[in-house]
Amino acid sequence: MNSHQYYDKYKRNKEAKKFYNSTAWRKCREYVLKRDNYLCQRCLRKGIIQAADVVHHKVHLEDHPEKALDPENLESLCNVCHNEEHPEKGQKATSKEDKKASNKIKVIHSKPNNPEVY
Repeated sequence: MNSHQYYDKYKRNKEAKKFYNSTAWRKCREYVLKRDNYLCQRCLRKGIIQAADVVHHKVHLEDHPEKALDPENLESLCNVCHNEEHPEKGQKATSKEDKKASNKIKVIHSKPNNPEVY
């Protein structure tokens, strides 16, 4: 089972799935992306230019379904920022800086072998 199927099967309820497949959501999502110039708003607040991939509900859909299509409750985010909002169960949310640091190669300094041994 791929991660998308797992997410649909276990993480998202049927009503939410129906909502995210609706024409109303698609139109609202497109409106918000255009309003935000297709840029991640969280990154932009940090002075970083990053393309947005997701439209995020600031107040969660499950908690306030009446705000589901309210543009004031929606913001465009990149996948990294959105994943910080919704970390996988059992995983700690990581920042972009943490991810950059984990991608770096760690250099271990060592002393050369003792030439007298050979």
